[in-house]
Amino acid sequence: MLGITVAARNSDSLASRVSERLKRCDAVMGVAAKSLASGEAVLVDADRRFPTASAIKTAVMVEVFHQIAEGRFDRDKEVVLTREEKVDGSGVLQDLHAGLRLTVGDLLSLMISVSDNTATNLLVGLVGTASVDRRLEGYGLVDTKLFRPTFRDGKADVHPELEREFGLGMSTPRELVRLMELIAEGRVVSRAACDEMLALLRAQQFRTMIPRRLPEGDEIKVGDKPGWDEEKRPGPDGIRRHVRIDAGVVETPRTRYVIAICARQVRDTRWGIDNDALVTGADVARLIHDDFDQR
Repeated sequence: MLGITVAARNSDSLASRVSERLKRCDAVMGVAAKSLASGEAVLVDADRRFPTASAIKTAVMVEVFHQIAEGRFDRDKEVVLTREEKVDGSGVLQDLHAGLRLTVGDLLSLMISVSDNTATNLLVGLVGTASVDRRLEGYGLVDTKLFRPTFRDGKADVHPELEREFGLGMSTPRELVRLMELIAEGRVVSRAACDEMLALLRAQQFRTMIPRRLPEGDEIKVGDKPGWDEEKRPGPDGIRRHVRIDAGVVETPRTRYVIAICARQVRDTRWGIDNDALVTGADVARLIHDDFDQR
Protein backbone atom coordinates (compact mmCIF):
# COMPACT_ATOMS: atom_id res chain seq x y z
CA MET A 1 0.00 0.00 0.00
CA LEU A 2 1.53 3.30 -1.10
CA GLY A 3 1.07 6.80 0.22
CA ILE A 4 -1.27 6.35 3.16
CA THR A 5 -2.08 9.52 5.05
CA VAL A 6 -4.49 9.51 7.97
CA ALA A 7 -6.89 12.09 9.36
CA ALA A 8 -9.56 11.54 11.95
CA ARG A 9 -11.71 13.35 14.48
CA ASN A 10 -12.10 11.61 17.84
CA SER A 11 -10.94 8.33 16.31
CA ASP A 12 -7.16 8.28 15.98
CA SER A 13 -6.93 4.71 17.22
CA LEU A 14 -9.51 3.48 14.70
CA ALA A 15 -7.84 5.38 11.85
CA SER A 16 -4.52 3.78 12.77
CA ARG A 17 -6.04 0.29 12.79
CA VAL A 18 -7.70 0.92 9.44
CA SER A 19 -4.43 2.20 8.02
CA GLU A 20 -2.51 -0.83 9.28
CA ARG A 21 -4.99 -3.20 7.64
CA LEU A 22 -4.80 -1.33 4.34
CA LYS A 23 -1.02 -1.66 4.27
CA ARG A 24 -1.36 -5.43 3.92
CA CYS A 25 -3.11 -5.10 0.56
CA ASP A 26 -1.02 -4.59 -2.59
CA ALA A 27 -3.11 -1.70 -3.87
CA VAL A 28 -3.64 2.03 -3.54
CA MET A 29 -6.55 2.43 -1.13
CA GLY A 30 -8.60 5.14 0.51
CA VAL A 31 -11.35 5.08 3.12
CA ALA A 32 -13.88 7.52 4.49
CA ALA A 33 -16.55 6.87 7.10
CA LYS A 34 -18.76 9.13 9.19
CA SER A 35 -21.08 8.38 12.07
CA LEU A 36 -24.35 10.19 11.48
CA ALA A 37 -25.08 9.86 15.19
CA SER A 38 -21.93 11.47 16.59
CA GLY A 39 -20.30 13.19 13.62
CA GLU A 40 -17.13 11.19 14.21
CA ALA A 41 -15.16 10.66 11.02
CA VAL A 42 -12.38 8.36 9.87
CA LEU A 43 -10.43 9.46 6.80
CA VAL A 44 -7.56 7.59 5.17
CA ASP A 45 -6.40 9.07 1.86
CA ALA A 46 -9.96 10.28 1.56
CA ASP A 47 -9.25 12.97 -1.04
CA ARG A 48 -7.43 10.73 -3.50
CA ARG A 49 -9.23 10.34 -6.82
CA PHE A 50 -10.24 6.80 -7.72
CA PRO A 51 -11.96 5.21 -10.72
CA THR A 52 -15.48 4.49 -9.53
CA ALA A 53 -16.43 1.69 -11.89
CA SER A 54 -20.13 0.96 -11.26
CA ALA A 55 -20.24 2.80 -7.93
CA ILE A 56 -20.97 5.94 -9.98
CA LYS A 57 -24.40 4.48 -10.77
CA THR A 58 -25.61 5.94 -7.47
CA ALA A 59 -25.11 9.38 -9.03
CA VAL A 60 -27.19 8.33 -12.04
CA MET A 61 -29.94 7.24 -9.65
CA VAL A 62 -29.84 10.65 -7.94
CA GLU A 63 -30.25 12.48 -11.26
CA VAL A 64 -33.15 10.23 -12.29
CA PHE A 65 -34.98 11.08 -9.06
CA HIS A 66 -34.32 14.78 -9.58
CA GLN A 67 -35.77 14.70 -13.08
CA ILE A 68 -38.80 12.76 -11.86
CA ALA A 69 -39.36 15.48 -9.25
CA GLU A 70 -39.00 18.13 -11.96
CA GLY A 71 -41.80 16.49 -13.93
CA ARG A 72 -39.73 15.46 -16.94
CA PHE A 73 -40.99 11.89 -16.65
CA ASP A 74 -42.24 9.54 -13.94
CA ARG A 75 -41.24 6.12 -12.67
CA ASP A 76 -43.87 4.48 -14.84
CA LYS A 77 -42.48 5.91 -18.06
CA GLU A 78 -41.70 3.01 -20.41
CA VAL A 79 -38.42 2.62 -22.26
CA VAL A 80 -38.03 0.12 -25.10
CA LEU A 81 -34.97 -2.14 -25.09
CA THR A 82 -33.31 -2.28 -28.51
CA ARG A 83 -30.67 -4.66 -29.77
CA GLU A 84 -28.28 -1.76 -30.33
CA GLU A 85 -28.46 -0.65 -26.71
CA LYS A 86 -27.51 -3.98 -25.21
CA VAL A 87 -24.01 -4.04 -23.71
CA ASP A 88 -21.88 -6.67 -22.02
CA GLY A 89 -20.77 -6.97 -18.42
CA SER A 90 -23.02 -7.17 -15.40
CA GLY A 91 -26.78 -7.41 -15.61
CA VAL A 92 -29.49 -9.42 -17.32
CA LEU A 93 -30.99 -7.17 -19.99
CA GLN A 94 -28.30 -8.15 -22.47
CA ASP A 95 -29.83 -11.64 -22.48
CA LEU A 96 -33.46 -10.56 -22.88
CA HIS A 97 -35.29 -9.96 -26.14
CA ALA A 98 -35.21 -6.67 -28.00
CA GLY A 99 -38.51 -4.86 -27.88
CA LEU A 100 -38.97 -5.49 -24.17
CA ARG A 101 -40.68 -2.54 -22.49
CA LEU A 102 -39.38 -1.53 -19.06
CA THR A 103 -40.37 1.29 -16.76
CA VAL A 104 -37.91 3.78 -15.32
CA GLY A 105 -38.55 2.10 -11.98
CA ASP A 106 -37.59 -1.27 -13.45
CA LEU A 107 -34.37 0.20 -14.84
CA LEU A 108 -33.47 1.79 -11.51
CA SER A 109 -33.89 -1.54 -9.73
CA LEU A 110 -31.75 -3.36 -12.27
CA MET A 111 -29.04 -0.68 -12.34
CA ILE A 112 -28.59 -0.71 -8.58
CA SER A 113 -29.40 -4.25 -7.44
CA VAL A 114 -27.52 -6.18 -10.14
CA SER A 115 -25.49 -3.29 -11.61
CA ASP A 116 -27.11 -3.84 -15.01
CA ASN A 117 -25.03 -1.97 -17.59
CA THR A 118 -27.75 -1.90 -20.24
CA ALA A 119 -30.25 -0.49 -17.74
CA THR A 120 -27.66 2.11 -16.77
CA ASN A 121 -27.16 3.20 -20.36
CA LEU A 122 -30.90 3.50 -20.94
CA LEU A 123 -31.18 5.76 -17.89
CA VAL A 124 -28.11 7.80 -18.84
CA GLY A 125 -29.64 8.25 -22.28
CA LEU A 126 -32.80 9.51 -20.62
CA VAL A 127 -31.23 12.04 -18.23
CA GLY A 128 -27.96 12.94 -19.99
CA THR A 129 -24.38 12.59 -18.82
CA ALA A 130 -23.90 16.35 -18.57
CA SER A 131 -26.96 16.63 -16.31
CA VAL A 132 -25.44 14.13 -13.88
CA ASP A 133 -22.23 16.15 -13.90
CA ARG A 134 -24.00 19.44 -13.20
CA ARG A 135 -26.10 17.91 -10.44
CA LEU A 136 -23.05 16.57 -8.64
CA GLU A 137 -21.36 19.95 -8.85
CA GLY A 138 -24.50 21.51 -7.38
CA TYR A 139 -24.02 19.32 -4.32
CA GLY A 140 -20.40 20.43 -4.07
CA LEU A 141 -19.10 17.09 -5.34
CA VAL A 142 -16.55 18.52 -7.74
CA ASP A 143 -14.37 15.40 -7.92
CA THR A 144 -17.25 13.01 -8.60
CA LYS A 145 -17.90 12.57 -12.32
CA LEU A 146 -19.73 10.33 -14.76
CA PHE A 147 -17.91 10.55 -18.07
CA ARG A 148 -19.98 8.36 -20.38
CA PRO A 149 -22.35 5.39 -20.59
CA THR A 150 -20.93 1.94 -19.83
CA PHE A 151 -18.95 0.13 -22.52
CA ARG A 152 -18.34 3.31 -24.50
CA ASP A 153 -14.62 3.28 -23.80
CA GLY A 154 -12.80 6.33 -25.10
CA LYS A 155 -16.04 8.08 -26.07
CA ALA A 156 -16.50 10.52 -23.21
CA ASP A 157 -19.49 12.85 -23.16
CA VAL A 158 -17.70 15.15 -20.69
CA HIS A 159 -14.09 15.58 -19.51
CA PRO A 160 -12.38 13.30 -22.08
CA GLU A 161 -8.97 13.91 -20.52
CA LEU A 162 -10.18 12.44 -17.22
CA GLU A 163 -12.03 9.57 -18.90
CA ARG A 164 -8.72 8.43 -20.37
CA GLU A 165 -7.45 7.76 -16.84
CA PHE A 166 -10.57 6.91 -14.85
CA GLY A 167 -12.90 5.21 -17.32
CA LEU A 168 -16.62 5.29 -16.53
CA GLY A 169 -16.36 7.71 -13.62
CA MET A 170 -14.26 9.03 -10.78
CA SER A 171 -14.70 10.13 -7.18
CA THR A 172 -12.95 10.28 -3.82
CA PRO A 173 -13.79 8.37 -0.65
CA ARG A 174 -14.78 11.65 1.02
CA GLU A 175 -17.19 12.62 -1.76
CA LEU A 176 -18.73 9.15 -2.02
CA VAL A 177 -19.42 9.32 1.71
CA ARG A 178 -20.88 12.81 1.30
CA LEU A 179 -23.24 11.60 -1.42
CA MET A 180 -24.39 8.71 0.76
CA GLU A 181 -24.81 11.10 3.70
CA LEU A 182 -27.05 13.38 1.65
CA ILE A 183 -29.25 10.41 0.74
CA ALA A 184 -29.29 9.03 4.29
CA GLU A 185 -30.26 12.43 5.72
CA GLY A 186 -33.07 12.98 3.22
CA ARG A 187 -31.36 15.92 1.53
CA VAL A 188 -31.59 14.74 -2.09
CA VAL A 189 -34.87 15.82 -3.74
CA SER A 190 -37.03 14.94 -0.69
CA ARG A 191 -37.18 12.62 2.30
CA ALA A 192 -39.59 10.37 0.41
CA ALA A 193 -37.30 10.19 -2.62
CA CYS A 194 -34.32 9.39 -0.39
CA ASP A 195 -36.28 6.60 1.28
CA GLU A 196 -36.91 5.12 -2.16
CA MET A 197 -33.22 5.42 -3.02
CA LEU A 198 -32.23 3.73 0.23
CA ALA A 199 -34.64 0.89 -0.54
CA LEU A 200 -32.97 0.43 -3.92
CA LEU A 201 -29.51 0.40 -2.33
CA ARG A 202 -30.62 -2.13 0.30
CA ALA A 203 -31.70 -4.50 -2.47
CA GLN A 204 -28.04 -4.79 -3.56
CA GLN A 205 -27.22 -8.36 -4.63
CA PHE A 206 -23.41 -8.07 -4.70
CA ARG A 207 -22.55 -8.11 -1.00
CA THR A 208 -18.83 -8.60 -1.47
CA MET A 209 -17.26 -5.76 0.50
CA ILE A 210 -19.00 -3.48 3.02
CA PRO A 211 -21.76 -5.91 4.12
CA ARG A 212 -19.63 -9.01 3.76
CA ARG A 213 -18.33 -9.39 7.32
CA LEU A 214 -20.83 -7.34 9.25
CA PRO A 215 -22.94 -9.13 11.86
CA GLU A 216 -25.90 -10.94 10.34
CA GLY A 217 -29.47 -10.18 11.28
CA ASP A 218 -32.45 -8.13 10.24
CA GLU A 219 -31.55 -5.38 12.71
CA ILE A 220 -28.60 -4.31 10.53
CA LYS A 221 -29.56 -2.62 7.27
CA VAL A 222 -26.95 -2.03 4.59
CA GLY A 223 -27.60 -0.11 1.40
CA ASP A 224 -24.58 0.09 -0.88
CA LYS A 225 -23.36 0.27 -4.45
CA PRO A 226 -20.11 -1.51 -5.28
CA GLY A 227 -18.02 -1.27 -8.42
CA TRP A 228 -15.31 -3.37 -10.01
CA ASP A 229 -13.22 -3.01 -13.16
CA GLU A 230 -9.75 -3.03 -14.64
CA GLU A 231 -7.60 0.08 -14.72
CA LYS A 232 -7.83 1.99 -17.98
CA ARG A 233 -4.09 1.83 -18.52
CA PRO A 234 -1.64 -1.03 -18.01
CA GLY A 235 1.19 -0.61 -15.54
CA PRO A 236 4.91 -0.70 -16.37
CA ASP A 237 4.69 -4.49 -16.41
CA GLY A 238 2.01 -4.37 -19.11
CA ILE A 239 -0.68 -5.67 -16.75
CA ARG A 240 -3.92 -3.80 -16.18
CA ARG A 241 -4.44 -3.94 -12.45
CA HIS A 242 -7.88 -3.85 -10.90
CA VAL A 243 -10.31 -1.46 -9.24
CA ARG A 244 -12.67 -2.32 -6.37
CA ILE A 245 -15.05 0.22 -4.79
CA ASP A 246 -17.97 0.18 -2.39
CA ALA A 247 -19.95 2.99 -0.78
CA GLY A 248 -23.05 2.80 1.33
CA VAL A 249 -25.22 3.52 4.34
CA VAL A 250 -25.31 1.21 7.38
CA GLU A 251 -28.03 1.36 10.03
CA THR A 252 -28.15 -0.55 13.31
CA PRO A 253 -30.38 -0.18 16.39
CA ARG A 254 -27.61 1.93 17.96
CA THR A 255 -26.18 4.02 15.14
CA ARG A 256 -26.16 5.06 11.50
CA TYR A 257 -23.06 5.68 9.45
CA VAL A 258 -21.88 6.17 5.88
CA ILE A 259 -18.78 4.54 4.50
CA ALA A 260 -16.72 4.34 1.31
CA ILE A 261 -13.80 2.03 0.60
CA CYS A 262 -11.83 2.51 -2.62
CA ALA A 263 -9.00 0.50 -4.16
CA ARG A 264 -7.11 0.95 -7.40
CA GLN A 265 -3.91 -0.53 -8.84
CA VAL A 266 -4.95 -3.79 -7.17
CA ARG A 267 -2.30 -6.39 -7.97
CA ASP A 268 -4.72 -9.27 -7.39
CA THR A 269 -6.61 -9.48 -10.70
CA ARG A 270 -8.94 -12.32 -9.73
CA TRP A 271 -12.59 -11.47 -10.32
CA GLY A 272 -13.93 -13.69 -7.53
CA ILE A 273 -14.88 -12.88 -3.97
CA ASP A 274 -11.43 -13.78 -2.64
CA ASN A 275 -9.81 -10.82 -4.40
CA ASP A 276 -7.38 -9.21 -1.95
CA ALA A 277 -9.00 -5.77 -2.16
CA LEU A 278 -12.46 -7.18 -1.46
CA VAL A 279 -11.22 -9.09 1.58
CA THR A 280 -9.32 -6.04 2.82
CA GLY A 281 -12.34 -3.82 2.31
CA ALA A 282 -14.56 -6.25 4.21
CA ASP A 283 -12.09 -6.32 7.11
CA VAL A 284 -11.93 -2.52 7.20
CA ALA A 285 -15.72 -2.25 7.10
CA ARG A 286 -15.94 -4.55 10.12
CA LEU A 287 -13.32 -2.53 12.03
CA ILE A 288 -15.28 0.65 11.46
CA HIS A 289 -18.61 -1.00 12.22
CA ASP A 290 -17.46 -2.44 15.54
CA ASP A 291 -16.10 0.94 16.63
CA PHE A 292 -19.05 3.09 15.54
CA ASP A 293 -21.65 0.62 16.81
CA GLN A 294 -20.22 0.69 20.34
CA ARG A 295 -20.28 4.46 20.78
